[in-house]
Amino acid sequence: MARSGIHYEEVKSVAETLLGRGLHPTIQRVREQLGTGSNTTISEHLKHWQRDMAETPKAILPPNIPDAVMTALDSFWKIAVQYAEAAFEEQRAVAVQAVAEAEQSRDAALVAQRQAQAEANELRQHLDTAQTTAHDLANRLMMEQERRTVAETAIDAAEQRVQAATETVVHIRAETEARVEQLEAALQQTRADSEQQLAQAQHRFNDERQRGEANEARLMQLLDRDRTDHAAERQVFANERDDWKNQAKIWQARLDAQQRENTDAHTALATAEERQRGLDGEIRQLRVAFQAVENKHLDLLLAAEVLRGELKAALDEQQRLRQRLEHQRQVAAERQIPPNAD
Repeated sequence: MARSGIHYEEVKSVAETLLGRGLHPTIQRVREQLGTGSNTTISEHLKHWQRDMAETPKAILPPNIPDAVMTALDSFWKIAVQYAEAAFEEQRAVAVQAVAEAEQSRDAALVAQRQAQAEANELRQHLDTAQTTAHDLANRLMMEQERRTVAETAIDAAEQRVQAATETVVHIRAETEARVEQLEAALQQTRADSEQQLAQAQHRFNDERQRGEANEARLMQLLDRDRTDHAAERQVFANERDDWKNQAKIWQARLDAQQRENTDAHTALATAEERQRGLDGEIRQLRVAFQAVENKHLDLLLAAEVLRGELKAALDEQQRLRQRLEHQRQVAAERQIPPNAD
């Protein structure tokens, strides 16, 4: 059914004008003359005009024409109408096929454009995801670098403390060993002096005993004559013997004190060695932690390189899809037929 864009009289006037010029009134020619109208509307009006022309050929002839001429004209007119209808149908089929092909090309171009747009959107999302991942990885890498810097600073400080502690331990050990050597030398000297003094005391004691015995014999002989002097001399001898016993006790106390001092020195040395072993363990732990941080840093660097490669590939793919989309747009623009107006 014809649409109301153009009227039948307009199509009829243009068709008769074309026919008067000796041109077959096709859809395209009528549309060019009118400057508007859809192919379907023009086709319906042209069919109507052809039916009218086929039904009323005699009405436009004078009444005084002979029947033979009228019959010949009628036959000629029918043949002309049949020829016009056949040509019209052929042109109409060509026009319909051209419209169908144009619509198919337009639909294919629209599908390709939508597909390219979808691919571009998907690639844009992938690119945004890759950029977000790269940004997060860069932040993580920066944090790991900061943690590595802090760890390296802590390790340097710990190594400095360990170095200072080691130097202190070495210094304490040297001082302790020197002190121990001094104490051992003093102890040996004290022992030697004590033994010498003890030998001297024993010698003096023996001398004194011998002298006492001699004195006792002499005193026994002189007992009656000098008892008071002999008693006083025995008292001196007893006092002197007590003094030597007291001196021996003092030397023994000094020897015990020296042994206790040696024991304390050995204890301090053992404590320093234990502290050094603890510091060595701390150094090993710090080295293990530093190695773990270094390995993690290397893993992050490798991951960053992989992401950079993926990002570059995504950018290349985006550039390729953009070029492909631009090419498809150009092809679609070349193939697309402007829409038919009423």
